[in-house]
Amino acid sequence: MMFEQFQENNNIIYDRLEPVYTVLNYIYDLVCEEEKLDEDLETIFEVGFNYISNQFSVIKIYFETLFQSKCDDFIDSSEIVLYLIYIFDVRNDLENNGFESDLDVLNECETTIENMIMERKKDYVFVANLVNDTLKKVFSVINYEYISIVDIFVEIAENLGIFLYEEEELVLGKDI
Repeated sequence: MMFEQFQENNNIIYDRLEPVYTVLNYIYDLVCEEEKLDEDLETIFEVGFNYISNQFSVIKIYFETLFQSKCDDFIDSSEIVLYLIYIFDVRNDLENNGFESDLDVLNECETTIENMIMERKKDYVFVANLVNDTLKKVFSVINYEYISIVDIFVEIAENLGIFLYEEEELVLGKDI
């Protein structure tokens, strides 16, 4: 599976989607243990599954069009691709909440990032600032606060007792 390849290669796309994937696996395991799911868990699974499916559809489009299906080029530019995926997420969220998503400022940002990818430019600071500035403009004009599905799934994971980002304890000196 493509997702597992992202994980094995320590690809940043895996890190982004991991909370959703982990919650889906948790719910899947519950079903395999023949536990009856409540309506909330069914909804969470459906939303998460659709989200992952849509993400891979978008990733596939970028992989085929911007990278001509060349894995090494794709891997090298994964961080910039994440910004395109993030813009896609924002557009979907805007649409789902009754806002216009075909905004010139978003389109220009997306085109700039796509051009950078095609030119194999890797100015991550520029891209991060561009996306942040663009989203600030969009959200201030429409008075909107965006919360990503990934962030929501981090919270869901914690509520289910799944701790994604546990830090190992550092012991200084002798362990007693």
